Amino acid sequence: MLYFVILFLIGLLGGLLAGLIGIGGGIVYVLALPYILAHMGVPQSEVIQFTIANSLVGTMFAGLAGNIAHIRRKEFFLKPALIIGIVGLVFSILSLEFVVNTEWYQREHFNPLIIGIALFIIYRTLKQAHKKGEVLKEKSAGFKVLGLTGVLGGAISALSGLGGGIVIIPILNSGLNMMMRKAKSISLGAIFITSLAITIVNLMQQPTANLEYLTQGYIVVPVAISLGLGVSIASPIGVRLAGRFSNRLISYIFVLFLFLVIINKLSQII
Repeated sequence: MLYFVILFLIGLLGGLLAGLIGIGGGIVYVLALPYILAHMGVPQSEVIQFTIANSLVGTMFAGLAGNIAHIRRKEFFLKPALIIGIVGLVFSILSLEFVVNTEWYQREHFNPLIIGIALFIIYRTLKQAHKKGEVLKEKSAGFKVLGLTGVLGGAISALSGLGGGIVIIPILNSGLNMMMRKAKSISLGAIFITSLAITIVNLMQQPTANLEYLTQGYIVVPVAISLGLGVSIASPIGVRLAGRFSNRLISYIFVLFLFLVIINKLSQII
């Protein structure tokens, strides 16, 4: 019972982050899930797959609740979210099938790459946020740019469980001069599509672990419910808070999130 209370609280924190900066809250889920799942009986050989799968369930609920909140506020951008999300969906499933759900996959092998990407994104985001007094015209984004954004977002989502927002937001914000509020709204729309698709795939997998808890594929049902409840409550709150914050403050919160990602990845390497 204690595990599910902790997961609910983790869902609250992750959902708040998701609504606030559009990243899905994956960093919060992947920090705690490996330990909780291991105590629930998931063997070490499959704990990474279970962690990513159940983390993406949380991301899915965060995206759904956040998108509903954005639609109600008339801040939802359907076309770019669909393009990024659908392309990301294809590449996330490919990454899942041919990399993540294989015996040789170890998430730690990709940590140096994630750290490098996070450092570059921090630099670009801070540079963008410090452009005082400049009115930057938003660049037009065609299918190629949005599609490439989806490729990177989908791959990172499947390989790390963090959600694709970690790369979608900086590409839109720094690369296209898009306001952070708009970028995070599009990110939430895209990662909902991607995480929903990956969750469906994970539901159809056949892990070797035999748990005493109800499972379907790599999804542990009580874990998903506990996370989902917390996320669904907190994500709309995060969206409302973001509406009161400046774009610069949202950028700084996003950078803080990236520093947490780096610390987490370094701890897995050392």
